[in-house]
Amino acid sequence: MPSSHAALVASLCTSIGFRSGINSDIFILSLGFFLVTIRDAVGVRRANGIQARTLNKVGRVLKEKGLIDFTPIKEVQGHSPAEVAIGCVLGFFIGLAFSVLK
Repeated sequence: MPSSHAALVASLCTSIGFRSGINSDIFILSLGFFLVTIRDAVGVRRANGIQARTLNKVGRVLKEKGLIDFTPIKEVQGHSPAEVAIGCVLGFFIGLAFSVLK
């Protein structure tokens, strides 16, 4: 259910924030990595899945009409925003636990 990618980068960013401080260069780098990964998980992958589903529908219709020979493409589902949010929260608390418990 939750996005493991979101959980991993949230945990990494939280741990770095606790160990190096939120004013450190490495934290800013990890925050950028976090934002790019979250954007990919919620936006790009989901959009690719929607586009692939639409292309497969169009391809099936054209194949039924005998216009083209169509082989369906792989439909990647991506993550819903809720899955990514839950992954981020889970990753934050895991990173917090590892940073506090050392």
